[in-house]
Amino acid sequence: MDIGILEYDKEIAYQLTEVINENCPHIQVKVWEHDSSLKEDISSGGLYKILFLSLERDPMEIIEYSRRLQDLHPDVKIIYITELNNSVFEVFHSTPTYILSRPLNIGHVKKALEKALHELSLSKEKNFTIINKQGIYTIPYTKIYYVESDKRKLNIYGEEGLVKTINLKISDFLKYEHGVYFLQCHKSYAVNLMNISQLEKYEIVLENGMKLPISQSRYMDTKSQYMDYLENE
Repeated sequence: MDIGILEYDKEIAYQLTEVINENCPHIQVKVWEHDSSLKEDISSGGLYKILFLSLERDPMEIIEYSRRLQDLHPDVKIIYITELNNSVFEVFHSTPTYILSRPLNIGHVKKALEKALHELSLSKEKNFTIINKQGIYTIPYTKIYYVESDKRKLNIYGEEGLVKTINLKISDFLKYEHGVYFLQCHKSYAVNLMNISQLEKYEIVLENGMKLPISQSRYMDTKSQYMDYLENE
C-alpha cells in the first residue's frame, strides 16, 4: 500500500512524511508539489490508498478531482489540508476521512492517519483498480474468477469470460491485498478459491464450468490450501 501527499509547502510535506514513516515504516510515500504531477502519476498507474491533499491552490479543482476519483475507487481515503475558509464547506462534495488545518498539529496528523488505516481495514469488498491513460477501471476481487499470465501481460477472467488485459506479472498480482484467497495452481494461472466448484486431480472446475490445469508440482499444495480454505469458511 502506498500513500500520496500533494503539498506545496516543503516543510509541511516533510512533517507529514515523518509522521507516516514513524507510524507505518513499511509504507511507501510519494510527494507531489503540483496537482498536475499527482494527476499524471495516477493516470499512469499509480495506486494510492490514502491521499493527503493540500487545498492551498485551486481547492475546487482538487475537491472535484477527489470526488471523481472516489466515485471510481471508493476505497481511496482522502485527508485534506486547508486553511479555515470557504473551501472547508466545499470539501463535503467529496467524502473526506479527515480535515487538517494549518499550521499542522502532529497529534491530529496521527489521528487522521490512524482513522484512514482503520477505515481501510473495515472495507468489506476490496477492489482491484487499473489506472492508465485510458482512465480508471475497477473490479471487485470477488468478481474475478481467475487470472492468466500471457508473457508480460495478465488476462483477468470473470464469470462471463475475459474482462480485461493489463501489463502486470502474475507474481505481482498475487502481492496485492485481495481480501479473498487466490491460489496459483499453475505457472500461468491463479484462481479465486471462492469460485471453485470441484478440485480433481490436475484440474480445477469453476462454478461457471471453466476448467483450469493444476501442474503436477503444485497439486499437493493446491489441494492442501483448498482444504484449509474450506475448513475456515
